[in-house]
Amino acid sequence: RLFAVGDISVFVRCSLSESSAIITTLKQELQSLLSQKVDLEKAIQLIRDEHTTLQLTCSHLEDKLRKTQDENRELVDRLMRYKSKDAEKMNEENDKFLKKRYAKIQRELEEAAKDSSRNVSLDTYAPDIPYSEKSAVPTKPSYVFDAHEGEVSAVKWSPVDRIVATGGADRKVKLWDTSKNAAESRGVLVGSNAGVLSVNFDSTGSFILGASNDFATRVWGVSDQRLKHTLTGHCGKVLAAKFLGEPTKVVTGSHDRTLKIWDLRSRSCVDTKFAGSCCNDVVISDSSGTTIISGHYDKKIRFWDTRTNQNLSEILVQGKVTSLDLDRDGKTLLCCVRDDTLRLVDLRANQIISTFVAEGFKVGCDWSRAVFSQEGEFVAAGSSDGGVYVWNTATCQLHTVLRQHSSAVISVSWHPFANYIASVDRSKKAVVWTD
Repeated sequence: RLFAVGDISVFVRCSLSESSAIITTLKQELQSLLSQKVDLEKAIQLIRDEHTTLQLTCSHLEDKLRKTQDENRELVDRLMRYKSKDAEKMNEENDKFLKKRYAKIQRELEEAAKDSSRNVSLDTYAPDIPYSEKSAVPTKPSYVFDAHEGEVSAVKWSPVDRIVATGGADRKVKLWDTSKNAAESRGVLVGSNAGVLSVNFDSTGSFILGASNDFATRVWGVSDQRLKHTLTGHCGKVLAAKFLGEPTKVVTGSHDRTLKIWDLRSRSCVDTKFAGSCCNDVVISDSSGTTIISGHYDKKIRFWDTRTNQNLSEILVQGKVTSLDLDRDGKTLLCCVRDDTLRLVDLRANQIISTFVAEGFKVGCDWSRAVFSQEGEFVAAGSSDGGVYVWNTATCQLHTVLRQHSSAVISVSWHPFANYIASVDRSKKAVVWTD
């Protein structure tokens, strides 16, 4: 019995020793956990402080954004007021110019009325000239004049009379009357903030488009010479602009790789076509304005349906496309290419059918314009050597080279019903060729 009590005493002492060790271990773990808790509480507090700081920063930035947006709206409103004042000032200047011009015309009419015998030029009735006479190529430089104060980038005949429009690096569009013995100024259309790269009339000759290097396109009235619309939205220079089947719609092509369709009634862009390459020219292949053809820097001609967002088809050529023009029936497309060729495309088969080349002919810039003659028997384009090259479309042979310019010819326009060619160059010259 004494032996059993001793054993129990030893056992109790061992259990107490183990319990004490366990308690010590647990105390250490508890202390470690308490230390971790303190660290976590500090980390949580730090995160809370950072969160509070970020909230304050965000609130400050939101206030700053609101102030910036308010300032931006104020600046835009101020800019629009300045533009409105500038437009009013330009319209006043145009009114003064028109009054002077009308007074001059009235004096001329009064003087002409005193003369009972009047000579009527056959040019007035150009649409009645027989086909064989109209098909001749004009080779005589009848009018040579300084059109602008610098490079002349664009030229276009009016579809209804003997008025030719030019656009230049001096930021102006000018109208010239060639119905008399000299090219007389019929008006200066101002408002562009950079050089004008393309000019085009509507089908009635009542309005004129000017595509500009300032990323905008403008519409002026021909009769009153007032600025009607300014179309802004491109983020690159606008190289081409055409009326889209009717005077209320316009299509523009830009260096920003897009085409935009504009509704002049709402003065807004109603559609944007993403071409993926700089657009140098556009044409409208039908009177309803549903099909647009565009020429691009990536050597492609693209076809677009205005009723959808799809690119209908593409044609690859051997160089950058600088200009497009359609023949009278809209079945053949003329394209000017930077590989120093002109090419004819049959739009019914969507394939190239003719190529025009000539020794000495070199395309002078990325917006050099080539054109058909009235009946499509000839094509003409300006060259960097100062010549206007004319080819026969039936034979693809060079017909003649018109020499008068002393610098690169940038743009050429063939009158739609009279036998005249207008050409412009880099050294401010314009030439009107007759037969």
